[in-house]
Amino acid sequence: MIYLDNNATTKPFPEVVETMTRFMTSRFWNASSAYGQVDGLEGTVESAKAAIRKLSGVGSEDEVIFTSGATESNVWAVTEGARKAAGGGWVLSSQIEHPSVRETLEHFREQGLCVRWASVTREGALDLDELKGLVDPDLRFVSLMLAHNETGIIQPVSEATALIRERSPECLIHTDATQVLGKMPISFSDDLDEVDLISLSGHKFHGPKGIGGLIVRNGVLIEPLIRGGGQQNDLRSGTMNTPAIAGIGAAANKCWELLRERQPEAVRAVRDHFEERISSVFPGALILGRLAPRLPNTSFFGIPGTDADDLVLALAAKGIAVSKGSACSAQSIEPSRTAAQMGYSYEEASSLIRFSASCETTFEEVNLLADELQGLCRHAGIAKRSE
Repeated sequence: MIYLDNNATTKPFPEVVETMTRFMTSRFWNASSAYGQVDGLEGTVESAKAAIRKLSGVGSEDEVIFTSGATESNVWAVTEGARKAAGGGWVLSSQIEHPSVRETLEHFREQGLCVRWASVTREGALDLDELKGLVDPDLRFVSLMLAHNETGIIQPVSEATALIRERSPECLIHTDATQVLGKMPISFSDDLDEVDLISLSGHKFHGPKGIGGLIVRNGVLIEPLIRGGGQQNDLRSGTMNTPAIAGIGAAANKCWELLRERQPEAVRAVRDHFEERISSVFPGALILGRLAPRLPNTSFFGIPGTDADDLVLALAAKGIAVSKGSACSAQSIEPSRTAAQMGYSYEEASSLIRFSASCETTFEEVNLLADELQGLCRHAGIAKRSE
């Protein structure tokens, strides 16, 4: 299998597997127990938190709370935002958010919460001009993703939060940073210092599945999502998943090393090479957000006259894994919702395929993908029609 769907999930680093195996076999104790404390498991948890702080560029005073993944973290943040707006005011998000944000907000909207949705431009970025007309002092909560999981387009969250803070200083601000951490350098203590809550997921940066986090910053106080035994400062009760926590810490440390070695530039070179080949073979190809700031590993492209479902299945049969968009909507018969919000037609959106590389992706692999696409389209008589 040539795996080119790294925005859906990533292969764990060998260091992650080795670390987790050790904790599952010889250090499987409960971290809250007396013998767990003697064994130093609390130190393991703190080391993992430190690794995540370093990778995200937050301060030592910012709290890292481990969750089951970004979906739980997003739901927790939105639930807290709904609570803050319960006494009056409204909440804001964008039209292209992850379903865990969008559907949770819709749930609260059905219960009476006032929710407003900001649009995106043709380039797939949050429309800041529209945002200026929306924000007022009654805004209580905002959730804006940092980079889109399908297009890879980096959203202008820094500019948006500056505007929001100016007009609603007490507003709680959340960002879903799931697709950014580990893929490119970032520091929330610099341009994104106004963000209060940050969601992340380990399996998006070569860590284990089933472990993620919510970073709570700026001294913000939030209500627990899960009550019970009082673990994690009473904010998320339940026995901590120490093997997964150790694994996400190992993944964060490895990603930090790769970022320092300028690995994103190498990944971008592979992605750009693929897009150049697609554009030369299919002059009419769509590449969404090609001129916008994007994640270095992501290409969301379409070949006119093709159906993404058919091509993705045909490629899978040849041992090449790509997707037609978000893994969370892979079973949907509808084309990309995000492409529709960007103004693309149903037919254009129906052709879109997501290719997302990793630090292990090679030029040979993306050349093979381009060759297979050319062959499939030639067989279907599409290559000429795409010009």
